[in-house]
Amino acid sequence: MKKAWARITGLILLAVMLISVQITFVAAKNSPVELKVEVFDRALPGYQADNNFWTKWIQEHFGKPNNINVKFVPVVRLQEIDRLNVLMASNDAPDIVFTYDLPTVYNYVRYGGLTDLGKPLNKYGRNLKKYLGKEVLDRGVFNGAQYTIPAKRILYGAINGFIRKDWLDKLGMPMPKTTQEWYNTMKAFKEKDPGGLGDQVIPYGMLTDSQNILWYCQLLVDSFKGKMTYEQSQCLPEWLMPGVKDAMRLMNKMYNEGLISPEFALDRDAQKWYRDIQQGRVGFFIGVNDQPYRINPGLSTELKKNVPGAQLVPCDPFVNSQGKRLKRIYDQKGFYIMVPKSSKRAVEAIKYLNWMAKPEVRDFLVNGQKGIHYKEYREGVPIKLLVDGEKRLTDDIAIIVNGKDFGDPEKNIKAWAFGNPGYEKESIESYKMSITGDKYVYPVFPIDSEAKLKNTLYGKGAEIFVKSLTVKPSEFDRIYDALVQEYMNMGGRQVMEDRKVYLKANQRK
Repeated sequence: MKKAWARITGLILLAVMLISVQITFVAAKNSPVELKVEVFDRALPGYQADNNFWTKWIQEHFGKPNNINVKFVPVVRLQEIDRLNVLMASNDAPDIVFTYDLPTVYNYVRYGGLTDLGKPLNKYGRNLKKYLGKEVLDRGVFNGAQYTIPAKRILYGAINGFIRKDWLDKLGMPMPKTTQEWYNTMKAFKEKDPGGLGDQVIPYGMLTDSQNILWYCQLLVDSFKGKMTYEQSQCLPEWLMPGVKDAMRLMNKMYNEGLISPEFALDRDAQKWYRDIQQGRVGFFIGVNDQPYRINPGLSTELKKNVPGAQLVPCDPFVNSQGKRLKRIYDQKGFYIMVPKSSKRAVEAIKYLNWMAKPEVRDFLVNGQKGIHYKEYREGVPIKLLVDGEKRLTDDIAIIVNGKDFGDPEKNIKAWAFGNPGYEKESIESYKMSITGDKYVYPVFPIDSEAKLKNTLYGKGAEIFVKSLTVKPSEFDRIYDALVQEYMNMGGRQVMEDRKVYLKANQRK
């Protein structure tokens, strides 16, 4: 009898254990997984990049139905490449990361740091494939594998010049239409001081961005470039392109004449540049084609508060010796979106991007909620409302698209301009100005040397830029030539030669 009870008791305990294991297994199986997603942190007042209206909406409408906890990982915008490199090297990167920088992407490809997304894309990415299309997706293929998902770029205009029209009016000067007229205007801003600023006046506002060193003077530099073969335009470092040294010489002269921001070399995050423009010290600058009109950092809006009557307008004075206006434009793709090899969430990542590609989701993330982010449609596009705090509408959430896509170029431009309330006319004028002329895309190649030496050459390029502008004019030639030679010796020559080989092997038919 005792033996029978012992057997029964054992069977009961075994059954309880099996049920407990099954319950634990089911609970574990039903527990939500975590999907970490990079997001840019632009230090917007009252807006927390990783916890706001949009992140909560995504969790509610994507995360919860798919048993996924979506966690956003903020990365400071102006430090994104450096920060991403650290996260990737430590295997601590989010499951979804992105960058515009091709050499950075190719470096990850070279070292096996990325997940091939081909299979999950084919299985779970129907909406995504339909929206992006083969031409865009093919830009994310490296060595035969879909290592990245490129975002679609809607508008390709990039940079423009902006000038204080109220200063021109006060001096009775016309809008400059040539590079020489522009220089004369900068001199007049310094010598005649229409803003009454004394030694605080900055005719030409400048900063130092080591990862895109000529961005804030690109239009000026391009106006000095001489004739080049196609190979030269694609393979030569800009420092060696015909005419670039003369452009640097002019900026050296301007710096020594007090026409350029005196502390540009120390301004690596644009904060000093922003303040100088907002406080009315700057007469001219080059930047993204709607930079003064954006809600954040509100350059034009804050300027008008600080200096009543101040007016920043688009300005396109730079013409080369052939009478042409060279305009650097964006490539047709936006971000390279990637899943690190260390991630176990490639399927969830594609599901997330695929969900984002649904027209109704993309529309909400780009345009917001009616009554909060826009009140009505005008000319086929929503009219944006100013919203601060956690409901602020940003361009950093819908990562599969760069811009507003209404399927019509004119509507897309209007929608982009309507995103700058009060400055729609100036935005449209500036955009069209930024694509008027001889357009080119800055060449970047998927080659080993460019990926390997990128950071070294970026750093040396920043040194060339800063020292060439700030030395005494009598020392300019010696310093510039020596630094460019060092640049070539430390990898510039190798990249140039490797570009030639790549170009020849992939020559356009």
